[in-house]
Amino acid sequence: MTYKYTRASQNAVAQKGADPKAELISLFQETLKDQFYNSSNWWTVQEETAVGSRAFEDVDVRISHVINAETGLKLGDDWKTVYFEDLPHSISLGKHYIFDGSTWLTVNTEIIKNLAATCTIRRCNNTLRWIDEPTGAYYEEPCCIEYLVKEPRDYATQGSPFMTPGGFLHIEMQFNNVSNLINENQRFLFGNVNHWTCYKVIGTGINDFKNVNTFDNSSAKILTLDLISNFVNPQLDDVINGIADVSTNIYTIDLNKTTISGSPGVTSKLTAAVTYNGISASRVIEWVSSDVVIATVDTSGCVVLKAIGNCTITGNIENNTTSGSCAVTVSGSPSVNNEIAITPDKNYVLEGSQRTYTVYLYSNDVQKADAFAITCNGNSVPSTSYDFLQIDGNHFAITNNLRDVSSYLTIQLVSGSHVKPFDIMLRGAW
Repeated sequence: MTYKYTRASQNAVAQKGADPKAELISLFQETLKDQFYNSSNWWTVQEETAVGSRAFEDVDVRISHVINAETGLKLGDDWKTVYFEDLPHSISLGKHYIFDGSTWLTVNTEIIKNLAATCTIRRCNNTLRWIDEPTGAYYEEPCCIEYLVKEPRDYATQGSPFMTPGGFLHIEMQFNNVSNLINENQRFLFGNVNHWTCYKVIGTGINDFKNVNTFDNSSAKILTLDLISNFVNPQLDDVINGIADVSTNIYTIDLNKTTISGSPGVTSKLTAAVTYNGISASRVIEWVSSDVVIATVDTSGCVVLKAIGNCTITGNIENNTTSGSCAVTVSGSPSVNNEIAITPDKNYVLEGSQRTYTVYLYSNDVQKADAFAITCNGNSVPSTSYDFLQIDGNHFAITNNLRDVSSYLTIQLVSGSHVKPFDIMLRGAW
């Protein structure tokens, strides 16, 4: 006689028409829901929708203490175990929770082949604050600081038996797009305005290689930092807000206009000149109107006056606190601002050189097609010292044959009722 082995679950399915495992999970979930709120330790907290999303939603949980598996002792109040009502609830290392005025970091989960959805969270007891050097953007991230101490010395041969602070910090935090910007040797301030303490990331102190999935190097959700004590530098650090190395990343922004005025329907163009540590830089500018009923501004800086009143247009460097502003006044009577613009705006030509100038009429910042009658008055400059050439109605050229510092050329630009004189000096060769 031959016997064939059949799994109990297959027999059960054949006899009962259901999978015992599925029935057990279903019964467990039903019991959990029935009993979940029959306790004093359930709360509504805010849960991050996904690691690094910075978006939160309310969720009901049960919160309990944490037992150290090695010592059997209860850990302090900075550690909690969180239980969820739904078995398939999405849990992840590195996810943030917010309650009782603090942000909490998920440092352990029990979701792999485990029916109940639970996790261990740790309270973030401080904040990392820094300026990103390449962009000048300000960032802050909650973190968990763990104070390390030196190993006790052999007091029989080396003296004191007491543990002494080692000047090191170990930090755990969420690994995301922002914390990924932290670099080796970066400095941070901790404490308060009266007692800042500075620490610097040591050379090998950035670790994000604890993968959630073994072969996926991008799956790490927790970043650990090891820092060593450093010194506060009042010349470089913002000792009011606790941000290190602020003075090494200086931005300025200058708008081409500080005021705009006109009637509804008038348009104007704003541009921003940005410098980073004194060097011209290209940065994304975010334009904002303080009152879109009065005036609007698009992403390119084009301002449209809408209704009578006053407002302010602000240009902000993206992810930075540096900004420039332009006051807007909209009146009922139409106004037209005409301006003759000459480029380049250099009022000299070097000896032996020729410079070509472009001239246009702008009406409310809109370039017009007007042509100019352009004449040159040499004043007391000898005619042999220069050559003047009108190329067309919008261009002319000056050649400096021989420098003359005793006088200058006066260029007269005329287009209808619009007149503008422009003086040009004949300088020596540099």
